[in-house]
Amino acid sequence: MVGSSKSSLVVKVLMVTGSIPPMKCGVGDYSFNLAKSLAASSEIQIGILTTTYDNNKSGWEGLEVFPIMKTWSFAEVLKLIKIVHYWSPDIVHIQYPTRGYGNGLLQWLLPIIFFIMRRKVVQTWHEGYSRRNLPKLLFKMFVPGQIVVVRSQYREQLLPILRFAFRNKRFFFIKNASVFPNVCLSEFEKDILRKKYLRNQKRLLLFFGFVYPHKGIELLFEIADPALDCIIIAGEMIDKEGDYHKEIMMRATAKEWLEKVTFTGFLPTADIVALLAVADAVILPFRDGGGGDWNTSIHAAVLQGVFVITTSLTKNGYDEKHNVYYSKVDDVQEMKSALSLYAGRRRAYHQDVDRDEWQQIAAEHYSLYKSI
Repeated sequence: MVGSSKSSLVVKVLMVTGSIPPMKCGVGDYSFNLAKSLAASSEIQIGILTTTYDNNKSGWEGLEVFPIMKTWSFAEVLKLIKIVHYWSPDIVHIQYPTRGYGNGLLQWLLPIIFFIMRRKVVQTWHEGYSRRNLPKLLFKMFVPGQIVVVRSQYREQLLPILRFAFRNKRFFFIKNASVFPNVCLSEFEKDILRKKYLRNQKRLLLFFGFVYPHKGIELLFEIADPALDCIIIAGEMIDKEGDYHKEIMMRATAKEWLEKVTFTGFLPTADIVALLAVADAVILPFRDGGGGDWNTSIHAAVLQGVFVITTSLTKNGYDEKHNVYYSKVDDVQEMKSALSLYAGRRRAYHQDVDRDEWQQIAAEHYSLYKSI
């Protein structure tokens, strides 16, 4: 529960996100978890403005959801203006980026539109921005309001020109958490699932998430040992006709890996969590050192206790508390050695890890809302 039930202050927040479950988007999953955690308090009322889609509204209890945006082109602007007039939020909280926005221009104009409508504006920036996005960022940057980031030292990681542009802007760091719940499978259930994928191999290795070139999925075939391992790639191929997809398929069908690689495509949450519960290792060999505390995939794997290998630009070595090994980017030999040493290890219980982190995240957001 966020805050104290004795307070007379009720904050009405409209969260704007291009995606929420079951749409396929990590930021959409984050937005929904945050909204549900905030809505658990009687001191806050949460609405969600999002993209149109078909859903039975399962899990929407306590939320008022407006799935009205067919596209995020400027032609749709009247729809969101009508919702703001109808629902009359105190604060509009916009999540960036989401897959649901697509390439629509309207996403960049949202802060200034809501500001003109005399609403307090909060933005959460989940990712960095390239130099080419600077002109669009100006529409977001100059609007008064708070900016939440899920990456520590966000400002320091920006390009110099962006750091200069944002020199007078304050960033509020609120950490990320797993968007998947922790589950406990019986030994019988684990055995059935492992036999389904392992066949005659010894170790079950898992990658999950969208299949992009910067994720380094092709390195799995160098890190893993075809004499020991089966590989599961649980994620959606973004460009099935592109060169990267062809490279992955070429490696997966090479003689040494034949019938030892499984592509599941996009999986429901329950199926992903079950794989995390039985895998010997999760390997996330990001080419950009993306293995930071902000990464929800790492949070999900850590919560489930499985050993994780990832890359980092700031950390190196084995973190026993979280059961994560941080390797240098592209250092295949280091990742192979870590796999040999720690594969199959499950994380011990730790009170700092095995707790409801969303409760704390919601409390920090509520404090921010009250302050403005």
